[in-house]
Amino acid sequence: MGRTRAKLIAVLWWIPIAVSHAASLPAEQAFEQWLAAYNAADSAALTKFYESRLGYPDIDYVLDTREETGGLDLLEIERNEPLTFVARMRERDFAAFQRLTFELEDASSGKLRVLDQTPEPLATPQAIAALDAFAGKLAARDRYSGVFIVEQNGKRLYARAFGLADREGKKPVRLDTPFFMASQGKMFTGVAVLQLVEAGKVALDDPIGKYLTDYPNKVVAQKVTVRHLLTHRGGTGDIGILRPEEGGNRAWVRTIGDLIKLNGSRPPAFEPGTEEAYSNYGFILLGALVEKVSGRSYYDYVSEHVFRPAGMNATGFPTRDGLAGVAIPYTKVNDKIVNAGDTLPWRGLSAGGGVSTAQDELKFVASLKEGKLIAASLVQEATRRQTPWYGYGFISSEPDDYPHWGHGGGAPGMSTVLAVYPTNGVTMVCLSNRDGPVCDRLALNLHYHLAPGAARR
Repeated sequence: MGRTRAKLIAVLWWIPIAVSHAASLPAEQAFEQWLAAYNAADSAALTKFYESRLGYPDIDYVLDTREETGGLDLLEIERNEPLTFVARMRERDFAAFQRLTFELEDASSGKLRVLDQTPEPLATPQAIAALDAFAGKLAARDRYSGVFIVEQNGKRLYARAFGLADREGKKPVRLDTPFFMASQGKMFTGVAVLQLVEAGKVALDDPIGKYLTDYPNKVVAQKVTVRHLLTHRGGTGDIGILRPEEGGNRAWVRTIGDLIKLNGSRPPAFEPGTEEAYSNYGFILLGALVEKVSGRSYYDYVSEHVFRPAGMNATGFPTRDGLAGVAIPYTKVNDKIVNAGDTLPWRGLSAGGGVSTAQDELKFVASLKEGKLIAASLVQEATRRQTPWYGYGFISSEPDDYPHWGHGGGAPGMSTVLAVYPTNGVTMVCLSNRDGPVCDRLALNLHYHLAPGAARR
């Protein structure tokens, strides 16, 4: 082969091939229909496709991947049978590749049994470059402001700040800017409770009423255990101050005790231990447990026993009148970006709502790995799946060959993700002062570009 021809092939090898519409087989027809709607970002056509072919109309995630990839071009048809079509695709906005699989239930109905987008793993530097390109695109469109840091085995691979921490004052985000962490605070409550377990002062299978002896609802007191609360299996519900219509409650609630006054008479929503349902109030009760057993306020306990040993000097629970320097949360209302400060409770609580920096969250992970906060055996228990999706205060996720643990959070003007991957030593932190799920989208971008064969359905 001549050198000129070899160079030409090297330049042109990735150019997409045309999709033929002549005599397409049924599975190929489904692929062609989907790809046309996907590349056009045609929400109406995609909704119709998912309703008719898969039986559900939720296309938000599909549109997210469309924005992330910029569309897909066909490189190679790997399998083309009446009920199965498999093709290798190239993302338009970055040199990354995916495998699309369409499997029909039968040719007559056209119903799909499988529709998978499986990104091909990239080398770590290329995966991070893809993340940076996507984050930059969202920031340029004023969809993202915040911090994203990636480390591997303690070595910094990527750290970048985007956008403004204060839009009115034109103050840029810095790597050390504190952000509201939302539900990530549950990790610190989980560790605090496990410290008391390790000290022999609390047992996981004790009912919460053993410690909160005057708790109003006797069913909760007698049947909901510490383990149930740590794993969202207590049926204890929400806290009544986070929704826009709950502003009246926000106006007077100041403490964990106030939230128990507000919610304490409520029975569990289901028989404790029989179901899983995310519960902010369950972690309020765990905060009350920490206060009762330690004899100290929740804030003093976690400051002394979690933040200080981990070196998390920028993490805490300031009140609403002590937020100088914290990134202002901005939410979208009627297509306008507005300050979301009026949605904040008086102070963060044991269910979340404090402030932290990305660098402090990395210190927290390092302290857990080094056994500075709880024993390694308890870290392993806390971060493994006790339910299909949760450990003890930590989200714990599949797949088995690429597990990860950590926590995210979201509220008006807040989006956060901490994800730790034991199999390759990668830790990623995203903190943002914009609406979710922007950090989830960025974290998933890196996740899928690194993950071995993780399918997007």
